[in-house]
Amino acid sequence: MPSWNKGKTGLEAGWTPERRRLASEKQKQWIRDNPDRSHFWLFKKGVWKTGPDPEVHRHYYRYMRMKCQARYWCQEWTILWEDYLDLLKSSSGSWGRTKDSINLVRIDKSQGWHIDNVKLMNRTEAMKRPRLTDSKGNVVRRKKRNG
Repeated sequence: MPSWNKGKTGLEAGWTPERRRLASEKQKQWIRDNPDRSHFWLFKKGVWKTGPDPEVHRHYYRYMRMKCQARYWCQEWTILWEDYLDLLKSSSGSWGRTKDSINLVRIDKSQGWHIDNVKLMNRTEAMKRPRLTDSKGNVVRRKKRNG
């Protein structure tokens, strides 16, 4: 007996091109008939959580990547999107990965990513900061979440 997700698919399950086309038309018609229903397959173009500004969209994804990286490296993250956006608006210069760009860095590397423990710094200066060391002078390695 096959497991629940190893059943028949495609033509074996009876999904002929004609049946697939009819199912697709039926679903598209239902979406047109029910525009107020919010379902995962209904993508509303132009509706963004962050508003219409494409620059803010880029920074929202940057914020989400930073948050996920902190989680991966077992670093605490308490910075809210609103706080991050305030930092973005208060900065003078462009954020990015070039040597003249501005980056968000932790003041105390042994602490997590908290609004009172971060500052904006030139990327070149940020990369030249000394690494975190233990009492014996050895470089402290980051912990991975899955390894």
